[in-house]
Order: sequence, then structure tokens, then C-alpha cells
Amino acid sequence: MLLKSKLAGLVAGPLLAMAPPVAAADDITNTDVSYQNLHGTIVAPANGTGHPGMVLLAGAGARGRDAYRPEAEAFARAGIVVLIYDKRSDYSRATSSFTTLADDAIAGVELLRTRPDVTPSRVGLWGHSQGGWVAPLAATKSADIAFVVTASASALPADRTQLWSDRTYLAHAGISGALVGPIGLNASRMLVAAGLFGDTAYEPTAVLQRVRQPLLGVFADHDRSTAPGESLALFRESLDRGGNQHYTLRVVKDANHNMRRSADGFNKAAATEFAPGFVDLVTTWVNGLAAGPPSASADPPPAQPLASSPTEPLAWYEGLVVQLGLFAVMLVGFLAYPVCAAVRRLRRTTHRPPGRWPARLTALAGLIAVFGTFGYLFSVVSTGAVDVDTAVLGRPPTWLLLQLVAVGVVVGAGFAVRGWRHARVQRGLLLAGVAAFLPWAVYWGLFTV
Repeated sequence: MLLKSKLAGLVAGPLLAMAPPVAAADDITNTDVSYQNLHGTIVAPANGTGHPGMVLLAGAGARGRDAYRPEAEAFARAGIVVLIYDKRSDYSRATSSFTTLADDAIAGVELLRTRPDVTPSRVGLWGHSQGGWVAPLAATKSADIAFVVTASASALPADRTQLWSDRTYLAHAGISGALVGPIGLNASRMLVAAGLFGDTAYEPTAVLQRVRQPLLGVFADHDRSTAPGESLALFRESLDRGGNQHYTLRVVKDANHNMRRSADGFNKAAATEFAPGFVDLVTTWVNGLAAGPPSASADPPPAQPLASSPTEPLAWYEGLVVQLGLFAVMLVGFLAYPVCAAVRRLRRTTHRPPGRWPARLTALAGLIAVFGTFGYLFSVVSTGAVDVDTAVLGRPPTWLLLQLVAVGVVVGAGFAVRGWRHARVQRGLLLAGVAAFLPWAVYWGLFTV
């Protein structure tokens, strides 16, 4: 059911706080606003009326409004009144739904529609990356949204998109194909199964089929975070199937995922200059809607060397129970030796069984391997593998060190067996930890050559 004037009434009145506009360079004003428990800035041309309005929807992560201030200022210089805003305070990339984010976008549209310098019937959305999923969804919920612009949007589900990106970055870094799964995919697959990987139930193509507003889809030819070739083709197929005859799908050359100039799409943080033609494409299209909606047209999909694939379901040994069970046994086994040693010291026991130093080193190496692996995998998942940019023997340097430590666990356990009869409980727990460590380390690729 479409949301219309109901939200407009909520935005107005006591829920809206607006600071006086502050003049900026190039005849642009910045006005801080608060509405619906959200906080943002309206960047607008300093003069004139009858402007189109556009709410910018951010990509994944708790990004603030300043992340898209360059886009807002560039669009405002072309005569568009733009709202940028901070995501809601309870936003979580792992659990926030696109429906909630779409409602926030609709509230922003209703806010812009109340401005005297904006034509209410010409207010739309611009969504980047994750925002490219949210913007079409919001358009299906509100007839007050006049148009939709997506930049580097994916037409694939969130999990499939992220795993494709992880594989792309790891391959570019020179990571061995045998290690791509353990390092870049398996932890994410477990999060998907646990429901901690965002709105993976969202079907972008089904939503695109319901979009009736004019839509501009902008795709970067060097996008390494969303599959550009597959996405453009699916955008066109979905919009055609839904009967939308007013879409424009364009490929921007020499552009990375952030629509910045790039020769290959990697090292996104280093690129600051907009890709040639990007700003003009968006502003010309938005301003041109005043003369009527465009006819459907699309560029050929950009080259995409690596195809995406569906997320594979977990095998029984990848399930939470098995993985937590192995972790518990390893934790008890590797911690038991130093704890027992500390107790002996407190009791001032002088008995020193053979092989105590190999046992100590095995326990220490086991703890380093387990927690080091978890820490490294967390960093890969949280950054989308973008920081993996170097390989030694087909593996990240940190992973190579973890593999050497894992080998040390096995070698140390072999020496620690000597003298186990003199410390049966202590050595028995340690060896149980090693026994659990072996299949766990094999699964996570710590023994992969």
C-alpha cells in the first residue's frame, strides 16, 4: 500500500527542526535539519525556485551525511535541492531491514516536498550501493517519489553480491583459489545462515518489477563491489518485465564502485575525483524530467570477468553446534595446561614431567592459531576483503604466519606426548584440544598448501 500524505504530516510541525541556512561556496547553502529522529543537511542552490529535490541514500555501514557531501554539492550546483542524512542511531548492517531504511528515505522525500524552493512533484531518490536496493523499494511504497536514481546498485541478493565482491578482491590480491573459500566465503556463509548478514531475503529483481517511476541506473565499468554486468542486465530484464518504459541504464567509463575515476576499480579510498561524465549524467537526467519521462534505453552491460554464484548452504560440519563444540574443546584443552601449571606453582609442586616445554609451546601456539584465525576472518568479513592486497605464496602474509603456527601446534603435540603418563590430566586435555584443532584447522585452510 502506498504511503502518501500521512508521512507529510509527521514531518511537519514539532518533529521538524531546521537551522538557518548557511551560505557555502559556489552559491550553495547548507541547512541542518532534524526530522523523524533523523538528522541531516539540505544542500541547495542559493537562489531560485521550482528546483527538483533528491534524497541521497548511503551505502552499507553507519555512514554519516558527510560521506556524500561531495555528491550533494555537485548536484546542488546543477540546480537540485539535495538532502543528505545520518543513518538512524540503531542502524546495524547485520540486522537492519531495507524496509526500515526505505521508510527513512520516504520521510526525507516528504521533508523536501515542504520546501518553498522545491517543486513537490519533482522529488526523488538517489541510492548508492546498498542505497540502490533501498531506493527502488521506497519507490514502490510511496507515490510521492517522482523518480529513482541508482549508482553502483546490485540486482543480486545482498549475500550473493558480497561473496562475489570478496572473491573479486581476493583474486586480485593473488590469493590461491583453494584459500578463497576458507578466507573469504565460509565465515560470511555462516553469518548468512545465522541471520546476521543483513536483509538477505530481499529480492531486488522482484522489487524492480514493481517500480513505476522513471529510473536512472548508473553502473561503473570497474565496479568491484557489486557485479555490474549481471546487475545491468537484470535491471533491464526486471524493468521490462514489470512494464516500466521510462528507464535509462548507463555505464560510466573509468569509474570504481564509488563513481570515482579509476583505472581498475581497486583501492577505492585513494580515488577522490568523480569519474568523467558521472555528475553530468545524473543532473542532466534529473533536470530533464521536467520535460517528461524518458523512453527506455540501456547501454550494453560492462565486462565482468568473474560471474557471481548463489550462496551455498552449510554442510553439517559447518553448523553452529559443530563449530562451537570444536571451539569449546580447543579452548579448554589449550587453556588447561597454563592453568594447571599456575596451580602447581601456587602449591609449590616441584614435579616436572618430561616434555613440559613442548607442551607449553603447543598450548600457546594453539591459542594464537585459534584466536588469530578468528580475528583475521572477522577483519575480512567486516571490510569486505578490500584490505587484502598482498599475497605471499598465494596467501595473505598474516595467513601464512597463522599456517606456520598451526604446523607448530602439530609438531609441538608430537613432542608433548612424551611424558604424558606423568601428567595425564594436563596432557590429556592438551591433546584433546589438539585433536579438535586438526579438523577445525583443515576446514579453515590452515593446512592448505
